Amino acid sequence: MSANFRVTITDTIAVLTWDQADSEVNILTRPQLSELHDQLITLAGNRELTGLIIISAKEDNFCADLDLAVLEGIKSAAEARALAQQGQELCTLLAGLALPTVAAIHGPCLGGGAELALACDYRLLSDDPTTALGLPEIGLGVIPAFGATLRLPRLMGLKTTLEMLTGGAPCLGNQALASGLADGSFPREHLLLAARRLLQQHPPTGRPSRRRLLERLLPWRQLLCSRAARATRRQGGDHYPARAAAISAIAAGFNQDPAVGLETAAHLLGEMAMTDTARHLQQACRLRERFTTAAGSEAHHFNRVAVVGAGMMGGNLITLLAAQGVQGRLLNRSLAGLKTTLGWIRQNLAAEEQNGHLHPAEAELIRTRISYDTGLRGLRGQEAIIESVAENLGVKKSVLADIAREVPAETLIITSTSSLSVSELAQAVVHPGRVAGLHLCNPNGRQQLVEVVSGHKTTEASRQAVMALVGQLGKIPLAVQDRPGFLVNRLLLPYLNEAAHLLDGGVRSENIDRAMVDFGMASGPFALLDTMGLDIAAQVAEVLHRTFGERLEPSPLLALMASAGRLGCKSGQGFYQYKADQRCRIAPDLPVLLKLMPPLRKQPPASEIVDRLLLVMLNEAARCLEEGVVAEAAAVDTALLFGAGFPTYTGGLLRYANDRSLASVVNKLKDFEYTIGKRYAPAKLLQTLAENGRKFYEN
Repeated sequence: MSANFRVTITDTIAVLTWDQADSEVNILTRPQLSELHDQLITLAGNRELTGLIIISAKEDNFCADLDLAVLEGIKSAAEARALAQQGQELCTLLAGLALPTVAAIHGPCLGGGAELALACDYRLLSDDPTTALGLPEIGLGVIPAFGATLRLPRLMGLKTTLEMLTGGAPCLGNQALASGLADGSFPREHLLLAARRLLQQHPPTGRPSRRRLLERLLPWRQLLCSRAARATRRQGGDHYPARAAAISAIAAGFNQDPAVGLETAAHLLGEMAMTDTARHLQQACRLRERFTTAAGSEAHHFNRVAVVGAGMMGGNLITLLAAQGVQGRLLNRSLAGLKTTLGWIRQNLAAEEQNGHLHPAEAELIRTRISYDTGLRGLRGQEAIIESVAENLGVKKSVLADIAREVPAETLIITSTSSLSVSELAQAVVHPGRVAGLHLCNPNGRQQLVEVVSGHKTTEASRQAVMALVGQLGKIPLAVQDRPGFLVNRLLLPYLNEAAHLLDGGVRSENIDRAMVDFGMASGPFALLDTMGLDIAAQVAEVLHRTFGERLEPSPLLALMASAGRLGCKSGQGFYQYKADQRCRIAPDLPVLLKLMPPLRKQPPASEIVDRLLLVMLNEAARCLEEGVVAEAAAVDTALLFGAGFPTYTGGLLRYANDRSLASVVNKLKDFEYTIGKRYAPAKLLQTLAENGRKFYEN
């Protein structure tokens, strides 16, 4: 008897239900591949069957992907090829059954589960907003190799397939229907019935190819693949070789015999599985899993949360809360400010609907969950209050004191801040143990990571409750100590400050940004400063300077930009000029405004720019570990990967340092200390590790 799959037969239609034992989700493992293969062999031998439905018994998912442990356990390219061949054999068996097959999908259907669905003749989806098909293997440094690179182009066309596989983003319900990936959408409770009715109509097995007319022409197919390859290179494709490998696999399957396509996919999986990039991407995935799990248990579940302050961050927070089913109340003293933020929320939701990222019904639910008012009316009865007013110590303390007077002593109070001391802010509150800090990382809180800051008097219960709330918002919570800049800004500001020093020294700003983007950063330092806001950056830089002295003395350029009203995106001009929130070009008046020296005739190589910026950040990370801002290297890497756009192909800043060797890092820092200044003096922890031949990660 199968442990994870059960078969029921009614009126000659078989229903194969996937229900992985002792798990809330279905995850495809190697034993399950064999188990499912045996089930299909048995079903293939039943000549009385007229159809097969594959469905999940799980409450909210079809399949969460291939088990990551399978990829992590691969020790050779040959082993990876064998895995691909096992999956290909299973999917080929399913696709070749002499009866029509339907995958009835509710919730995410990813990776190996999506490969199984593609091998079916038809795919019916529930109309739930979470239902999506995706092949995220690129994000793990490998490619889908069970046959998706052959089947997808015949369903969706070559162009759409290339976009889906190289991007790695899942295809949501409406997108799947429009592209031909899915054949219908139904309420979840009617999904199985809809699949039965489809099979009762005796539909044909196999599906006619949806190759577009032009795609029948070899030169056009070659042009599409060539364009996709160029696009991936522009997006850092050299750092992520699986993108190019996916294009090669698709081309081989589309242009040649299917057997050649399958063989090519298996071979390329073997190559990709052995790359450092794959290892690092899988390590980054484990970090995300680990720190997401730290959000805690269901004991802390919030239903009603108020946000005080209707600025950009307040608008982001209230939208996040409502999107996760929380009844959110947005409070602001200014009616005009409240109206502006509510209008911005409506515009964003409409845009998400229009681009297919949000189901219209879900967008309407989000809107209905947000109530609002002026003043502080309606705070009683809220389970938590998030203060999100201007980043000013006096203003925040005043508002926090007002909040504390309005709510019971046990109500959790959270302050949203990027740099201010949570301990000092909590002094304004009666019963300060219930106060904790929250820092949503830029741009505009869209990063996955949220820092949870414990003040000196924050209770463990309060910290755990805030961690749980962050997890409920779908974010990664990272507990940090109440030190200036916390962790993310403590690491980012020296990096950004060093970029300003380079600019002041005659290096072109476009060269600096290009060097860091080419390294793999999500944006260059000057683009990031504009996104963060030059006023906020100057403020955080000054906080760090007051605490750490000469080592973190800010470049005067940051204060000059802020005092000139050049605040970045929010003012329309910073280091770049903006139009309708879109970055246009480097501001041409920067040299005059900042009184810059003429650009150096011989600009430094990109490698030197990268070293100047990364090593000062790495040095600061070592000091954060020395001070106990966080307890381990994994927390530093998680913060930068998911809170600062650090390139995932590296595995994180400290893994990057490990791979480079700490001895060479220390030597380079000493060179910079001699030629540039004391801010590059190596941290004690770095020197100790290097001298003893140790690493940030020992395994």
